[in-house]
Amino acid sequence: MKIRKFEFSIGSYFGPSYSLEYKKGLFLYRAQTGDDSSIYSINPIFKNDYQFKHIAIFQSDSFDADLVISEERKLNFFKYIIRYCKSWEKEYSNNIVCDGTSWECDIWIDDFKLKSNGLEEFPKNFDSFLKKLSILTSGKIFE
Repeated sequence: MKIRKFEFSIGSYFGPSYSLEYKKGLFLYRAQTGDDSSIYSINPIFKNDYQFKHIAIFQSDSFDADLVISEERKLNFFKYIIRYCKSWEKEYSNNIVCDGTSWECDIWIDDFKLKSNGLEEFPKNFDSFLKKLSILTSGKIFE
């Protein structure tokens, strides 16, 4: 599978925000709370894969560096989104709330494209998508 584009972000108007982006062969994770920002590269060189079952799914700080993503983990994630996220609408919005949680997803893998966003509205399987994203990144937070 060839990753042509991968950008995902989620955040609250007054709360923290998280993003994952693929650039120049690297996944870049960003967690931002208030004025502080922490950026970590997730190295996609597929050596010394960690056994995910021994890692807590949600870590309180979510700032581990030097994380390796295995080919198998990437493949499982991409298979999931190709199968279960292909019916996502282009936009989900709640016209009542203007300062809630917003999110944006722009993924292009091989010939599959997923471009969707929302404000306080989500696809039915969005929580499952976030869990799969956390598994892909060995427990990084996306809330």
